[in-house]
Amino acid sequence: MDFVKEALSFGFANAAVVDVKELSFVPEYRQFCEENLCGCYDKIPACPPACGTPEEMRDKAQAYEKALVLQTVLEHPENSPAVFKKAKYDQNVLTEKLAEHIFPSREDNYLIMSAGPYKTHSCMSAYGVDAQKMAESAGMVCWAGDSDVRFFSLVLYHE
Repeated sequence: MDFVKEALSFGFANAAVVDVKELSFVPEYRQFCEENLCGCYDKIPACPPACGTPEEMRDKAQAYEKALVLQTVLEHPENSPAVFKKAKYDQNVLTEKLAEHIFPSREDNYLIMSAGPYKTHSCMSAYGVDAQKMAESAGMVCWAGDSDVRFFSLVLYHE
């Protein structure tokens, strides 16, 4: 199955497969969780500190070989926290549906890193993933100096 083609058919703006070893993990990015902008820090098991230390999260991710990088784009959105929260939620729902489609009955063979905490899935910040470097590895734009807002999620899997 062509995972990128499937992702695009599901409605993602961009998708790419990269080696997990290309992901850059920065433990200091845990500070984004500790700032509690999403309101979930120390409240749900998918978020720090309950989800594990940055090192434990990195090790969990590095147990996989491949990462399907998924992106959606809000073009010129209004600057509204509610709009951004809904876009993250939509990204997470779409990511979970895609993972279930690609890996039916193989839930133990993949790991979702969500765009903000979602159900039992920890977000990329909890893992300490450097989104800019990840986007570059995937041939995508993360920050472009425009008004568009780009959201990312990952599905890590075994080859």
